[in-house]
Amino acid sequence: MTDVSPSSATSAPGRVLTFLAHRWPTLAGLAAAALSVMDEQDGRAQGLVVFLAALIYLGTAVVGRPGVVWILFGASVAGVTVVRVLGADLWTVLVAGAVTVTVLSLVSGLPRGPRLAAAQIPLMLVFGAAALVALALDPVLGAWLVAVALIGHAVQDVIVWRANKVVARSLAEFCAVLDFTLGVAIIVLQFT
Repeated sequence: MTDVSPSSATSAPGRVLTFLAHRWPTLAGLAAAALSVMDEQDGRAQGLVVFLAALIYLGTAVVGRPGVVWILFGASVAGVTVVRVLGADLWTVLVAGAVTVTVLSLVSGLPRGPRLAAAQIPLMLVFGAAALVALALDPVLGAWLVAVALIGHAVQDVIVWRANKVVARSLAEFCAVLDFTLGVAIIVLQFT
């Protein structure tokens, strides 16, 4: 016989709310992926997501404080919005920003720092190059490259999340869900 007292009747919804409160980064990642997919016209455009993710991770590694990642995330979203409103070439600004942060990472001694933090330098180059090359490819090949880069970055997110280093775990979780879901969505859309 099951207990149907008022206290046990509210415990199930309470457990669900507690679970959702702890998994807010997953829910936010799913929401961001859904918004990105709804706006999907050409999978190559989602290269912006992987480029910014790599840049934000590198910037956070340079600062050396994982909690700063959410500030950099907000600043990047605001920066992209401002660049678009001003009508400037977004990719020129992004590449200039990436070059600047990469140079800062090199002069700050990051290559001699913890291995996972130092790895953000070559990962920025790999994911940044993938996003840029995808723009130059035809839409189908470019979309495939972006999808692979997003899924690759999701793997990096999981590694960072498990290590609890470089960026805050909440951002790594958000980014893993966003990157993986968006990468798979781009692949699925290639078949439709």
